[in-house]
Amino acid sequence: MDFLDEVIKRVRDADAARPRSSQAEVGWSEAGGCRSYLGYRLDGAWPSEEPDTWGAIRGTALHLHLDDVLAEPGVLTEVTTSYRGIPGHVDLVRTAAAECWDFKTTKLANSRQWQSSVKALRQKRIQVQGYAAGLVEAGVLPEDCMVGLLVIPVDGTFADWWAYQEPFDRSLADEGADRLAWVRERAAAGERLPKDMPYAFCESWCEFFSLCRGGDDPRATEEITDPELATAIARYGEINSIVGPLGKEKKTLAPLIRGLRGNGRRLARLYRRAWRGRGDP
Repeated sequence: MDFLDEVIKRVRDADAARPRSSQAEVGWSEAGGCRSYLGYRLDGAWPSEEPDTWGAIRGTALHLHLDDVLAEPGVLTEVTTSYRGIPGHVDLVRTAAAECWDFKTTKLANSRQWQSSVKALRQKRIQVQGYAAGLVEAGVLPEDCMVGLLVIPVDGTFADWWAYQEPFDRSLADEGADRLAWVRERAAAGERLPKDMPYAFCESWCEFFSLCRGGDDPRATEEITDPELATAIARYGEINSIVGPLGKEKKTLAPLIRGLRGNGRRLARLYRRAWRGRGDP
């Protein structure tokens, strides 16, 4: 094993030894996720793949840095909580302000997608609302507290950081808990669970890919029920409906202006004069 391989192995092993990583129970960060994945987690299945975890490890490192930076009286970090039997670890609680925060590190493209539609944040809102429900039941926060997501694009700048905040809503926490209970009941009955993510996504990110989708046709049409991906697909279609016609118009204009050089506004003005018979451009 060369030095690079040794470093990567030690980084992976250190992350796997963290309490969050070794948590056996399904937590709030997973409750709103793919139901087929949840079934394997509840069954205690051994992962068939070892997906690249660098993104999560990088996020953990930033979380630890923020813990040090934001530490002050009245601020709690890495708070353990539980609601309806589902455990969780809250990134930050501001007791004086009655706020609960979860930090999200992601790529800029994902961040912009989340910011464009509250539907894309559904799973993440369920997660932080589940944390808050546990804190309210434990008396750490009042019923009228606020919950929030601090989004940090790792390939952006400070100008790309943003926050989403809303009042505590127990119904969202219950939605996540009910969803997990639904999966638990059907898994116990031996029923097939829905695959909420598309094949390509699973192949890249899921630790149960071979177990779950080993016999699936990668070209088959799928129903994508994950709200974040469904919103992204819908938005892509909207943009395509705008860009497509503009692209065709651009092609029709290209032969008319090919080879021209100069100030676009001046050229346009001169050609308008020529067209009106006021002189040659």
